Amino acid sequence: SQGDTRSCSRAQTTSKHVTAMPAFALALNSGTFGASSPTRAATRVRSRAPARGPRPMGSLKSSGGEDARSVPILFLDIDGVLNRTATAPQINLEQDKVDRLKGVLETSGADIVLTTYWRCFEDYIGYVLMRMGAPGDRVVGRTPGEPHLMDSVKHDDNVKYARIMEIETYLTHRFGEDRSRWPKFAVVDDKQVVPAGHNWSDRFVKTEPGVGLNEERAGALATALNLEPAEVAAA
Repeated sequence: SQGDTRSCSRAQTTSKHVTAMPAFALALNSGTFGASSPTRAATRVRSRAPARGPRPMGSLKSSGGEDARSVPILFLDIDGVLNRTATAPQINLEQDKVDRLKGVLETSGADIVLTTYWRCFEDYIGYVLMRMGAPGDRVVGRTPGEPHLMDSVKHDDNVKYARIMEIETYLTHRFGEDRSRWPKFAVVDDKQVVPAGHNWSDRFVKTEPGVGLNEERAGALATALNLEPAEVAAA
């Protein structure tokens, strides 16, 4: 939504974490960028990043142009999922985790909606995924909120209670109140953001922050993304 776009723009310019942006390329453990100078590597990433705006939350088109209600959505966290840390001072993606994510996306055909602390950097994350061999164009949006306007510890405490509400808000705004018309979806996070016994428990895959997305968790995620929309119950 327009309001969420403004809040993310403000987060990018005011957050203390944005001072680490020139070092983002250093955090890519794959060595994809291959520059001898960290500064040159970071500069090249910024200058070649795609200049597309965020997809409107109410859009009913998927990344491939299909009816979005027919395409599963993966609500994706990053820290502790695509890397092996609970919190990080900068965006950090590990190649083996990205490769497993790519496999999940290929199996399920899912689009990605970011729930991560870093979700205001939607275009950048999509670009980095692409550079690491994953379909970065599948990043179609982010859940609402202003994660970069709070410190990481406060954010970690907050997501345990807010993540479900943020996802519900995204799905309702994009697809309407009728849950039977929501697409298939799954949630992956290193925190217990969906309580045991919750109606969404089968759609939630928890990773361990010191391990990230391993083969077993990737398989569970592909299975969760195949649950039928009719199985969605009120949270």
